[in-house]
Amino acid sequence: MGGGSPQVTTSRQELPKWLEQPTRENIAIADAIAKRPFEQYGGQTTAGLSPDQIASYNMTRENVGAYQPAYGAALGTTASVAGYQPGTFTGGDIGAYMNPYLQNVEANALGGLEAQRLKAQQGIAQSARTAGAFGGSRQGIAEALSNVETARSAGDLSAKIRSQGYDTAAGLMQSDMNRALQGQELRLRAGGQLSDIAGAGQRALYADAAALENIGKSQQAQQQALLNDAYQRYQAERNYPIDMLNLRIGATSAVPGVGTTTQSTSGGGNSFLSFLGGLGSAGTGLASLLPLFGASDEGMKTDITKMGKDKETGLALYAYRYKGDPKSYPKVVGPMAQDIEKKFPDQVKDIGGRKAVNLGFGPMRRAFAA
Repeated sequence: MGGGSPQVTTSRQELPKWLEQPTRENIAIADAIAKRPFEQYGGQTTAGLSPDQIASYNMTRENVGAYQPAYGAALGTTASVAGYQPGTFTGGDIGAYMNPYLQNVEANALGGLEAQRLKAQQGIAQSARTAGAFGGSRQGIAEALSNVETARSAGDLSAKIRSQGYDTAAGLMQSDMNRALQGQELRLRAGGQLSDIAGAGQRALYADAAALENIGKSQQAQQQALLNDAYQRYQAERNYPIDMLNLRIGATSAVPGVGTTTQSTSGGGNSFLSFLGGLGSAGTGLASLLPLFGASDEGMKTDITKMGKDKETGLALYAYRYKGDPKSYPKVVGPMAQDIEKKFPDQVKDIGGRKAVNLGFGPMRRAFAA
């Protein structure tokens, strides 16, 4: 917006002399760290399965289904008992329980009875001889009665012997039937016990495997803790230079720099730049407005020629030079602050007795760039 030799204001922040060398060293250290090649951690980071864990897995794997034979035997026993039909006298063979020597016993008993009959007969005959009636009818009647009694006794004796034999056989047969029933009940209970024992054995196996697994997990956790510690030590050692650099940077960055401002002016005096420089050197609060506002006061311009209007804002545009600029400087094209203030009053401010335009306002940037 103006010509002539500019007035240049330079601000420079300088470090204290004693801080220059540590700063250079920090930069060198950072450069060395940045150039350090990537270093892969060569140690183990995950603990593997412990021996007890492997033993637990193998034990479980090798004994899967170990209970099946016992379960199968229990099932077979139960099935056989389920089909058991108890024996009955009508369906049984009681003859198998009869004493095989029953006939011999009976024959011996009847033989004894026959001997008694013969002896009785001899007695009757002897009595008849003594009475002189041997061979008489009385002898015949007595012998007949003796024979009848002997036959009746023989029948009773035979029936008694056979009844006793039958009762004994029946008792033996009933005992065997009871023992068979008891045996089936015992087999049924044994089948249930086989199943229970198989299940208990399998549960005991799993309990052992679980105990081994828990021991293995503890071993694995301990191993993992050792691996983590080793890795953290590696990280701490590897990051030690970075931590020390950050410590040095933190210590040096807390020291503020020393501000030095240098001003120099060359060429003809530009009233606009001199105006801005004066504000800056005065240290007033207005200096903060310098980056945002540009002086476009009509009273600061000369050699003014109207050029037309800005299409967007409708402001009149002029070609001009700032007062104090040599005639050899090319003219600047832009609007007048007074015209801008009429149309956009909030975009113009009085700074040091001169009107300045907000160059950050879009239409003003385009108008001054026209």
